[in-house]
Amino acid sequence: MTIDNARCMAIVRLGLITTLYFRNGHTQAVRERLEACFLRFYQAFRAELKCQFFQHRRSLSPSGFAACRRQARERSPDLPLLWSLSSSGAEQAAAYSLFVVAASRMQGENDLSCLKMVLPWSFLTEPDGLRAYDDWIRYLCNAVQAEHGFGGLACVLPAEGHRYLPLEYQLARQYSGLMVDPRPHIDSLRLLRHIKGVSWYTVLGHSFVKRLGGSDALRARASLWSDVQFQAYDGGLLIRAGRVPELGDVRGAAPQAYVRVNRLIRPVRLQDTGCLHPYLPSDKGFTPQSTARWYARFDDKPVPPVSAGQACPQAGYWFSNARAGSRRLFREGEIMPGFAGIKVERTQWFLDKQQG
Repeated sequence: MTIDNARCMAIVRLGLITTLYFRNGHTQAVRERLEACFLRFYQAFRAELKCQFFQHRRSLSPSGFAACRRQARERSPDLPLLWSLSSSGAEQAAAYSLFVVAASRMQGENDLSCLKMVLPWSFLTEPDGLRAYDDWIRYLCNAVQAEHGFGGLACVLPAEGHRYLPLEYQLARQYSGLMVDPRPHIDSLRLLRHIKGVSWYTVLGHSFVKRLGGSDALRARASLWSDVQFQAYDGGLLIRAGRVPELGDVRGAAPQAYVRVNRLIRPVRLQDTGCLHPYLPSDKGFTPQSTARWYARFDDKPVPPVSAGQACPQAGYWFSNARAGSRRLFREGEIMPGFAGIKVERTQWFLDKQQG
């Protein structure tokens, strides 16, 4: 999916993005690992890359890239590091890009740094594309010791594409699986202690895993969901919702794997959601109210009680008002049991709000 303007320039692309938030972006060790990330990206996609930004925008050349690598390593920790590689200029939506805003020493005390990679969604259709993307997101998470983040489908806009945010708004309203992520570095202050939410891959650093009860507890809660997969990285857990990313369509059911992961991570999801498009008229972009609804788009609707003899509508822990100590785990589709000596019509099962 690509939307072009009158000059046949791509102004909105469907992209496969990876956005990671991390600490200590001012330190020499982290900046050296960031430089290694840029080198790997450059070597992998050199044929596609045309532009570079480091202090100013310039055409990409081997000598220019080498100079920026050196400057990135030597940059003072008291200064932020802003660096990007891209397949297009600022007026077009890039098919390939890598972008970092690494906080200065002073900023790092109260803010997170941010790394974002963009690939075309068709990357996943290439031979071994799924494994290659998995390698990329694990590599980047390990390199920056990610606090949290996500990877999945999103609208990619030009670097100077504020006027195209209404198109992102329209598409996000239609497709629940799209992440809204036009300016991730601006979100960082809100995301110090909370995560943005669910995408195809959801990244949880150790501190968030601990707040959710630990890795074993998360895996146990998801044990009935074959479409939810876990893998560790050096700084935490990656949770994948489904084998491939889903767009979802708001006219139908939300992607079930995304809904399931949302149940796991909701306690650490951002509640003070603000506004995704704070500078747009209310009829052109997200308002505070529609932003809150977007963050909650994968939340379960209230599940009504289920009578004995009916199929369980949702996997999880259920309890019955007919007998104390009846709480247990049910699989979706399992028939809810009755109890000896109690009429079936008097036995109802309730989904426990406290899962796990």
